[in-house]
Amino acid sequence: MLASLESREVMLEGFTGICRVSRCSPDAVEEKEEDCKCLTLLSVMSERPRPLAENTPEHTVVTNITVVVPDHSSLVGGPAIVNAYPIEHPFVITPKGTDQWQLMTTALPKLDFEATSLYTIPILVRDDKGSSASQTIFVQIVDVNEPPVFTGLLTQPSRAPEIYITEDTLQNTGIFRVTARDPEGAPLKFSIEISPNLTVFKIDGAGTISTTETFRSAHREKSYSVKVTVADPEGLSATGYIKVFLVEVKHSGDVYLNCTFFSIGKGRLTPRTEDSVSMALVDITLDEEIPIGMTVGKCHAAGEDPMDPITFVLDPSNPYFMIDKARGTLLIASRLDMEEAGFISAQSFTVVACSSTWRCAGIPVIVNVHGINDNVPFCHQYVYRYTSREVIAINTVVANVRCHDTDNPPDELHYEPNSGPVGAGKLFEQVPGAKNAIRVTQYLDYEDPRNLAVGSTHEMTLSVFDDAIPSHTVTATIIVEVLPVNEFGPAFSKADYAFVVPETAGAHHKVGQVTATDEDYPSDCVTYRIGHGGIFYPVEIFWLDPVSGVIELITEPDYESVQQYRLIIEAVDCDLFHPRTASTVVTIDIREENDEAPLCTPLTYRATVLDSTSPGANINSFRLTCHDRDSADTSMRFEIVSGNGGNHFGFDPIRGSSSPQLIVKSPFDFEDRMDMQTQYHLVVHIIDDNLYNNSVSKAMTGTVLIDVSVVRTRTPPPTTPYFDPKKGLTIVYTSVNTFRSDNWYVPFIFTLAAIMAVGLLAWWFFLIWRYGGCKEACLKQRTKTPREIKRIKKYSLGSQKENMEVITETSTYETVFNGEAKDPVTGNLYQYNSKSGARKWKVPQEPIRNNLDLTSISSVPQSLSPEKNMPMKFPKDP
Repeated sequence: MLASLESREVMLEGFTGICRVSRCSPDAVEEKEEDCKCLTLLSVMSERPRPLAENTPEHTVVTNITVVVPDHSSLVGGPAIVNAYPIEHPFVITPKGTDQWQLMTTALPKLDFEATSLYTIPILVRDDKGSSASQTIFVQIVDVNEPPVFTGLLTQPSRAPEIYITEDTLQNTGIFRVTARDPEGAPLKFSIEISPNLTVFKIDGAGTISTTETFRSAHREKSYSVKVTVADPEGLSATGYIKVFLVEVKHSGDVYLNCTFFSIGKGRLTPRTEDSVSMALVDITLDEEIPIGMTVGKCHAAGEDPMDPITFVLDPSNPYFMIDKARGTLLIASRLDMEEAGFISAQSFTVVACSSTWRCAGIPVIVNVHGINDNVPFCHQYVYRYTSREVIAINTVVANVRCHDTDNPPDELHYEPNSGPVGAGKLFEQVPGAKNAIRVTQYLDYEDPRNLAVGSTHEMTLSVFDDAIPSHTVTATIIVEVLPVNEFGPAFSKADYAFVVPETAGAHHKVGQVTATDEDYPSDCVTYRIGHGGIFYPVEIFWLDPVSGVIELITEPDYESVQQYRLIIEAVDCDLFHPRTASTVVTIDIREENDEAPLCTPLTYRATVLDSTSPGANINSFRLTCHDRDSADTSMRFEIVSGNGGNHFGFDPIRGSSSPQLIVKSPFDFEDRMDMQTQYHLVVHIIDDNLYNNSVSKAMTGTVLIDVSVVRTRTPPPTTPYFDPKKGLTIVYTSVNTFRSDNWYVPFIFTLAAIMAVGLLAWWFFLIWRYGGCKEACLKQRTKTPREIKRIKKYSLGSQKENMEVITETSTYETVFNGEAKDPVTGNLYQYNSKSGARKWKVPQEPIRNNLDLTSISSVPQSLSPEKNMPMKFPKDP
């Protein structure tokens, strides 16, 4: 046994607590009390309460309560009842002595087994240190047979109901009905005692008191005292009293009553006829649920006076039957339901026919209501679910279908398989002798290959039906589910994995695949994840497919940065609550490849060189400085691929060096006009495929831009300017007006407003013209306005050999003539404009066309001479 600090619960004399024993020996508990340092806790204890009989009087002790308070602590108040169920309870805690209390009963509410059979009483105590303790006391109420109790008029023993009957009341006429109930629901037995000691009344099993003879006017007794006793099967009884008084009736003639009653059962009608002379008791049988208003009897009555009307009544009245007062037809008044609470299957009454002088005749009737199969079976539960982990043993009961028939009396129920794997030779069967129970016929293992085909969830249905006609059926569903147990963890096919990836591999490149299996079913239900990386993590460059375990690249690796990655891949099984995992190490080596282009400085350069520079000279002492991360400095070669017109420039050396010089390879010759270009834009490629380096599989190229300006030391003579004749160009602007049909209301509103404005303006001018005295002046000034046509020609400039296009534009102007004079030659009057000098005849010699176009643009292609290619001159008006 290891030496450790142990905590044990030690019972000492008069003490309960938790002792901490610093001993290695298990026998340390048996040593002295001073060697055991105990820690006392606040606790509350009670004796097991004895069951209480219902109607137990108050101040009855239920149980004793003891509270243990720790040292140096004191109790706050006393034990209290908290959160009792039900909330209203007849219990209270009273002190008994030091640290002792009693749980006692109170007067209200009364202990009633039929109302509450079990009380839950939680007890809570607290001390001044803030500690608390609780204990729950369960009080069981025992059922006690209680005597029956009257309902209705006999509920008040001090007041006896009084009943008045006429002297001619017939035999078997019901005069009163006693109602009572038993608290336990037991059947009751009724009996009566009559004072004086006569047998003129009787009582049946339903509590109906009726006459045993016909009372006559000469009867010597005028009142009776009837003692009614109702008792349960165990002999407990209740007693009540009623008083019966006879009322004297003047007789003027007898009434004869004849009735035919119908027994209705299973769709058959059986008649029975009786009259008031025979005084026989009529007993008929009716099925429940007979339609309301159906006829169950027909009566005819006759008196000595044919003109005296006869009235039919039921005595006593019955809530389920009624009779036509004039015709004597007995009908169903309300629903006959055997399953109704408090319904009595034997209904008794007397059909009475009376004349206007209260001469009556009656026939006593007892109606026995027979139950029919009108309700379907009722099940406490219609869906049963049984769940087990991994294995269900043979003969395990997975469902116990509990149903009952709600008909009165109830029918026998039958249980038959309806669907699913239940029955002979299947996975499930009914228990012999208990068809409502379903059990397993063979082991159900979640991982058994024989059960994998049918699945781990089994669903079946059971039909429950009664044996009456018509039969009613309900269906209960049973679901059995076998849950897996995660017994095994995933296992990788290899302890570790190694993959090689070229440095030039791009995104989505497949690096490799890891595979893990699980011995639990299903074996392929494994997901993968990257649990931990290796020694370098500059970026996340790997992606793992969680389903297939394939490792892919997200971006290109860089051998110069990281040469190897070590990943820890985890495999997780499908258990949602307690998953198991396994891990493996994946080593990924990056294979070096030529994927880096040479980098040179400067990337751009501007140089100036004289045209007299000799070949081989270094230009401005310029030298490239290049470096390749994945190639040697001797693997680079230099090539001017563009802009080297005349091949004047080059590098020295052109290969095998990382810092070549820019030199002049060939001289410039501007004097013999061999060179005309003074600006050179050189594009230099630096390629790492030097022929001496045979290991290069894919060359990479860098680029440098160099601008060289050549300065001429001797200025050349000026050259003749070169002119390039250009043709004329005419630009025509076309404007297109568009209209949207959706905006039709805009022109409509503007048009309507314009019409209204024009109409208003015309009406206003009409009023001025008519009443303003300007009619004569307007008539004098009304003349036709001549139209002057102005022609403008536009020409396009060009060579003489080209056809020119002439555009003529015509515009019309209306001139304002403010003067008038007489022509000295013709003697006709003409009008003139004092500013421009424009003139027109006052009386035109010939009409001017009103349909002349205001604007006319035309093109006249023709060949014009240079003399004609001049602006046109128009004579001015005199």
